[in-house]
Amino acid sequence: MKKCLMVIAASLALSGVAMAAPVTNIEKGETNAGYIYWNPQVEYNSLDLGSANANGFFVETALSDKVIAGVETIKGKISGGTASMDARFTDVTLQYKLSDQIRLIAGNRNYDTGASVSGLGSDNQSINKFITGLSASTVLGEKMTGYASVLTNSIGTDWQVGVNRNLTDTVDFNVNYRYYDGDTATLKGIGAGLVCKF
Repeated sequence: MKKCLMVIAASLALSGVAMAAPVTNIEKGETNAGYIYWNPQVEYNSLDLGSANANGFFVETALSDKVIAGVETIKGKISGGTASMDARFTDVTLQYKLSDQIRLIAGNRNYDTGASVSGLGSDNQSINKFITGLSASTVLGEKMTGYASVLTNSIGTDWQVGVNRNLTDTVDFNVNYRYYDGDTATLKGIGAGLVCKF
């Protein structure tokens, strides 16, 4: 039972990753949709659990010159030996543009996690947490924008730095580095994705 509880706790830590969508510039009436992949190294109580695969999709739309609404869902999985964990979270957020480069972020995150240990059974948990954050971006060149963001809640804090490279007028390639710091878990690694503007 103790091992199963540890796996559930590690699964919650995995789900605590605030894998926020890349920071992109959209104007009133525009919408972004994208796919994000992340392969972080996972540590729980200083125990190396290896790497996880996380895949996500997001949509965000500019409701006005200052407000962006977004929805993101992402699923991650880690397994090895006799234990496995999976986590899905769904964020619903509002971003408020203080300027073209700086945004405040607030919303709700639903965590849906599960774990199983051979011979001990499995368990699932679903909770909601209020999230807050801040993002900043800057032009790095004619077709590149850099950004940094931080999201936090009572489970942990996620830092992200990244670059968006315009492939066309409506498609960006994103590469980023994310570091999640929780009470008992850390996740860190490089992610990548595609963002389409409508």
